Amino acid sequence: MKITTEKIQYEEDGPVAYVTLNRPDSHNALTMEMIRGLRKALTGADENESVRAIIVTGAGNEAFCAGGDLKNTMPEIDENEGEGDIMFRRETITTPLIAAVNGYCIAGGMEFLQATDIRIAEANAEFGLQEPRWGLSPRGGSHVRLPRQIPYCHAMEFLLTGELFPAEHAKEVGLVNYVVPDGKSLERAEEIARSIVENSPFAVKKIKETVLRAENLATEEAHQLERDIGETVYDHPEATEGLRAFEEQRTPEFASEWTPSRGGE
Repeated sequence: MKITTEKIQYEEDGPVAYVTLNRPDSHNALTMEMIRGLRKALTGADENESVRAIIVTGAGNEAFCAGGDLKNTMPEIDENEGEGDIMFRRETITTPLIAAVNGYCIAGGMEFLQATDIRIAEANAEFGLQEPRWGLSPRGGSHVRLPRQIPYCHAMEFLLTGELFPAEHAKEVGLVNYVVPDGKSLERAEEIARSIVENSPFAVKKIKETVLRAENLATEEAHQLERDIGETVYDHPEATEGLRAFEEQRTPEFASEWTPSRGGE
């Protein structure tokens, strides 16, 4: 299935959904229309049981996302909608999110990146939270999430300086998983997605759910949550099939056959 709007492209290829920010002439800067479209695309993919992984990227070869369009987005942001919207709240999306960062990843773009699970950056990518340069502060979760995802001192350097940092630095501090040659981020994202969709769909969703729900719990509560959700996984028919396949030395039947159609283009 393929759904295309002017500024957000959504396409399903078997068990993988592709979401593309499609405003390359403006470095894929987000308008409110795009924020709403991105929210719709991500939640729609997450609610579709046939979708097992979501890849997000930017159109063109210069930018993943340069953040909010300050001329068009700022006047429309209110307490109920904006860069703190559901599109940035990763705990609402239980399907694995993979980011293919193909250029600038700035401000709201970097905040959205923090809502993804696995991140691939092309060598030309640059990362930064430039809001303080314009008298603003990040509103998409960076004050909370970034110091939890990378070492505190590096998080504060991003937050306080407004500087842009190269892809290799982002990898060194743990913001991204891999740096690949320019033009290869989508291909690497598909390789990772293929590994994910070969696994038990129920187990994958529950693993992500456990991690996100446990994130803000006290240690003992988090362990109890893991035990509780783990019981539902072990009691699921896919666990029965997986253990039987292991004993019989064969591939479990829940695995999805998928040949990527975009990264090799």
